[in-house]
Amino acid sequence: MQNGDDSYIKAMWHRNILMAPLSMLKKKSYASLITPHEDGEVGVAYALISGFKVVRGSGTGSSHDKKPKDKKGAAAFRKLLRYLSDGTCGWITADIPPGPKFECGKGIIVLSRLSQKPIMATAIRTQNEAYIKKSWDQFIIHKPFGKLVIAYGKPIYVPKDADDEMIEAYRLKLEKNLNELHEKAENLLKG
Repeated sequence: MQNGDDSYIKAMWHRNILMAPLSMLKKKSYASLITPHEDGEVGVAYALISGFKVVRGSGTGSSHDKKPKDKKGAAAFRKLLRYLSDGTCGWITADIPPGPKFECGKGIIVLSRLSQKPIMATAIRTQNEAYIKKSWDQFIIHKPFGKLVIAYGKPIYVPKDADDEMIEAYRLKLEKNLNELHEKAENLLKG
């Protein structure tokens, strides 16, 4: 990382959140963004058991043409910025319910720009996976006793002076990076 600061923003696809704690580096403090919707209560319990700090809020979805809904996103965004400035690592899903899956929202890019913390793309695949096909992202249930692959991307640094055009370019870069990492992890499993 740059300037001796080793905190960062961990990004992964929503469908892999059950395995997120396995991808976290030891001796790090993490703050996780979790929806304020009642569906997030299970996520809160899981995050707390895993040792994460919890920030309740949600993005507005991936589409840039959608009118933002009030999901406590602004307050959560400010709280995440405070955690990041204190050296806590952030952990955020790059795609946002209700989707589309595998499409990054731009909030994570703006968070990186304002905090000047790099984004670390992460992909997790396991040998024995089941999918919840009726969920918006075909959520993965990772079954025990199989091979596990965790793939990490190179840090993505978003410049402090990034304008809207650059933010979109970095959003697409992260999206591509996450998809390539998932393909890499899948190929390693087959390997």
